[in-house]
Amino acid sequence: NELKIGFLSTLSGPAGTIGVEIRDGFNLAVKMAGGKVGGLPTEVVFADDTLNPEMGKQLAERLLKRDRVNLMTGIVFSNVMLAVWPTIQQAKVFYIAPNASPTRITGEGCNPYFVSASWPNEGHHEAAGQYAKSKGYKNVYLIAPNYPAGKDATTGFKRMYGGTISAEVYTKLNQLDYSAELAQIRAAK
Repeated sequence: NELKIGFLSTLSGPAGTIGVEIRDGFNLAVKMAGGKVGGLPTEVVFADDTLNPEMGKQLAERLLKRDRVNLMTGIVFSNVMLAVWPTIQQAKVFYIAPNASPTRITGEGCNPYFVSASWPNEGHHEAAGQYAKSKGYKNVYLIAPNYPAGKDATTGFKRMYGGTISAEVYTKLNQLDYSAELAQIRAAK
């Protein structure tokens, strides 16, 4: 028996650094385990989704059908995860999330084939909202990237905060310059 893992991740572009770090850590773990995972000789097939949900879906289909992987992992961004998940779920292949854990999969859509090794998207942000509330912060300005994880983040924060939200702004995913948003925050005081 052999284990064949499909590692689909964002490995290029400005956002690729996260996927590269996850890939390198994963490769190191497999190497340190003597090339075996769960005691089985392991082959890992890598694919770069380029932070493109449609590309991710096509690559997931290829990994599952052509490469016949037994397990999948690697996705960094929730928009890619949501596009890819129906394909993985239909194939009844386990997916272990090293990062992306969108609420639509970990909440009501919870499935025994999805295992998160990270955190639910709303989790840290609920804690931040609770902390802001405990510190007595009366007014906050929320800013997050405009994609599912960004929206999960603000939802989690608001769930526990309960105070005044002076603005809720969503930026482009992969945006590198936030000077306009910082000016808006200053203007909002």
